[in-house]
Parts: sequence; structure tokens; C-alpha cells
Amino acid sequence: MLHAGIEMERVVKVDSSMVIDFLGDDGRVLSTPSMVDAIERLCREMVKPYLKEDEDTVGVRIDAKHMAPTPLGMSIRVHALLVSVDGRRLVFHADVHDEHEKVGEAVHERFVINKSRFVARVRAKVR
Repeated sequence: MLHAGIEMERVVKVDSSMVIDFLGDDGRVLSTPSMVDAIERLCREMVKPYLKEDEDTVGVRIDAKHMAPTPLGMSIRVHALLVSVDGRRLVFHADVHDEHEKVGEAVHERFVINKSRFVARVRAKVR
């Protein structure tokens, strides 16, 4: 059963697909969208074991703060905590650190969905 207090951590190496490129080679640092992606993926993964077979979660809101650069090749440690469960609504707090300092934080909201109903709703939009 989903409950507040569930937490997970993951270390991710910043590779070339995760960095900005408009500041030249010395400015190749973790992009904000890549940081957000790492947070969302971790939050989804940490609650999957608590869901029914035909359930998953989708992100619906994120309030992220990217506070410091992380160079290409360095690792980030993403830590997420499920702080609230209100029916199908899940709220997480996440922190991101590189090898030297805290580089980001976020409040992220996800909803538990029924996969079959969700896909049917999407299909109805494209007909």
C-alpha cells in the first residue's frame, strides 16, 4: 500500500545526452530538463512496486530549482521522498547533489492511473 515516507536514491552519470551545448566545451553542464527527467523517473520507479498490475503513474506538476552547474562526466545523486498520498495524488520532494554540492531540488506531483483507461482516452483523441 502506498504511504508517505517511501524513499529512494539513484546515482546518474551526466553523459553527453544530458548537457547543454550552447556555451562551448567548457560549459557542457547538466541541463535543467535532464535533471527534471532524472527526478521524474526516480519518483515513478520508487512507487511502481506498490501499484496494481494495470496501474502506473504520470507526472502532472513539478516545481524545480536548478541551483548549480554539474559538468559533463560528473555524477549526480537524486534522492526522492514520497511526502503525501491523497487518493490517486502523490507528492514527492527531491534533492539533487553532485560530487561537490546540492545542485537542485523539486516538489513533484504524480497521479496513479489505470493504464488501459488512460490509453483508451489517448486513442479517442487521435481518431
